[in-house]
Amino acid sequence: MRVLSKSRYKLGLECPNKLFYTSKKEYANQKQEDPFLQALASGGFQVEELARLHYPDGNLIEDKNSDDRYDYEEKVNQTSKLLEHDNVVIFEAAFMFKNLFIRVDILEKKGDQINLIEVKAKSFRKDDVKYNSDWKFYLFDVAFQKYVIEKAFPQFIVKPFLMLADKDKTTTIAGLNQLFRVSKTSDNRTGIELKIHKLDNPEKQSVLSLIDVSDIIKKIELSEYRILDKFTFENSIQVLAKTYEENRYFDYDLNFQICKKCEFRTKDDNENLKSGVKECFTRKLGWNEDDFKDPTAFEIWDFRRWKHLNDKSIIKLEDIDDELFGEIKDEDGKMSRVGRQLTQKHKALVNDYEPHTLIPELKAEMDTWKFPLNFIDFEASTSPLPFYSGQHPYEKVVFQFSHHIYQEDGKVEHANEYINIKAGEFPNFEFVRKLKLALEQNNGTIFQFSPYENTTLNQVKVQLEQSGEQDRVELIDFIKSITTPPKSKDYNGELWAPTRGMVDLCEVIKAYYYNPYAKGSNSIKDILPATFKTSEFIRTKYTQPINEIELSSFNFKPDKVWLKIENGEVIDPYKSLDKPFKDWDDTFERVSDIEDINNGGAAMTAYGLTQYSDMTDLERNKIEQALLKYCELDTLAMVMIYEHLKEIITIK
Repeated sequence: MRVLSKSRYKLGLECPNKLFYTSKKEYANQKQEDPFLQALASGGFQVEELARLHYPDGNLIEDKNSDDRYDYEEKVNQTSKLLEHDNVVIFEAAFMFKNLFIRVDILEKKGDQINLIEVKAKSFRKDDVKYNSDWKFYLFDVAFQKYVIEKAFPQFIVKPFLMLADKDKTTTIAGLNQLFRVSKTSDNRTGIELKIHKLDNPEKQSVLSLIDVSDIIKKIELSEYRILDKFTFENSIQVLAKTYEENRYFDYDLNFQICKKCEFRTKDDNENLKSGVKECFTRKLGWNEDDFKDPTAFEIWDFRRWKHLNDKSIIKLEDIDDELFGEIKDEDGKMSRVGRQLTQKHKALVNDYEPHTLIPELKAEMDTWKFPLNFIDFEASTSPLPFYSGQHPYEKVVFQFSHHIYQEDGKVEHANEYINIKAGEFPNFEFVRKLKLALEQNNGTIFQFSPYENTTLNQVKVQLEQSGEQDRVELIDFIKSITTPPKSKDYNGELWAPTRGMVDLCEVIKAYYYNPYAKGSNSIKDILPATFKTSEFIRTKYTQPINEIELSSFNFKPDKVWLKIENGEVIDPYKSLDKPFKDWDDTFERVSDIEDINNGGAAMTAYGLTQYSDMTDLERNKIEQALLKYCELDTLAMVMIYEHLKEIITIK
């Protein structure tokens, strides 16, 4: 039987057509390979185990089968037997009605009332939980579970709750996160080994809170809230269940904003798999192979007019009139959002790959920068369960930075770096001390790429204010000297003006420079390869060993060549970073399954594993070396982009 689980119901709510592609090995699924999602999954497992400690007498419905067979009936029968008790708590309670099947995170039965508790790693503050785009899928998930229980056991009254990470709570437990050790089971699934089996005072020790969502769920049941506008709540369950059971393509209307993010698409490294997106466009729009080569609105940076495209069933740039992009607003010598979009559109339609640069304006901006130039990049981790006593959920732990200096004569120095991945050590304050020492070597301009470094330091500032560190005033003053205050509308704290405020190189790109090879993206991971295609200077310089181009490095040998060209194309240097365990064979056991550390998600996952898994010092050292190399490349990438901008204003 093909059963509609709560995860498949959620998938169908996102787009009913997705149900046809899910769980089929022949279709690519990008979410299965997303390192950020993998990191979040580990945090989710830990939160679920902490939630269970709130109910010490709970009974777990375990997966007893060692083979691939999933015995729905066995789990439902175990649940039914436990429900014969007047009062009982069940973890992973199983319910089935027709081809609908759910597992409930925590079920608390008191007489004829059932408290349905869905545990999520998502954080909240008081009054956050309401029906909106942030919460609607979580709430429909709970409503679906309530529906199945009530159909299977109509004699019970079901009350729905969410249990979430409460940002207003702290923990009194030092190393709470590390008491839930992530491990691999014998069948290679993620498991949690508990180092704590009881909470003496859940209110103070746990950071989880219970939220009654009965009123919102009632409005979902009455179809006052809908995700699929064409269907009532109950009808949405019925049609999605029938569609999945019949293994049938739903043929739902395309929503291009959802299509853009659809996970059932192929990338360069999995072209042997089928693309669900491609099949949908073939079915719904009648596209042939050539149509997929044409530029579309998916490539347009920050496009916001999706409703207009959905109404007209158009997505190709050649079919989208300029007026549909919106009004071009004056941006005081910078590219406006719509103006930049139209530049991208018209260049794409004629295959014009020449970058568009506001050269006088860019030069005026760059002339304000003071040598030597400082390029910094941070790596940090957030977790729903705090690493340290007194912390709130999702407080950042910033464990690494890299710092390159660019001298006025063109010399490039990897000047400083910091890393601390020792289990149980809180690195934030020492991190700021080391960063302060690094940046006070000169008084040149400091660069970040995106506001990440600014927001991270803002959070550490708050931690310092609440600390007893003897040098906290000095460290706070340093942070205020290079950062701007938070821009959140909810922020009502101190305001300050930095004396040496960081320049966001990404904002410089958005304001003055458009490279068609980046296809609308302003991510450093896309701007950098675009630079390689465009800049003769960068290709010439970085195809030489680093010891021949006045470039120093802490983590790479003098004969390291950053850019290698194969078949006329530059190999992305991020993809050429060494695999951390490339020289390990089966004689070396390791607890991590990390293959590469070449993006932020992988770095965050790697740090988490060093904190809450039992790895050897040898494995930890391998991960540390890989993190150092990755972070060094991030700041060197900023240098390369700067050099390209300098090349443009110098030549032109």
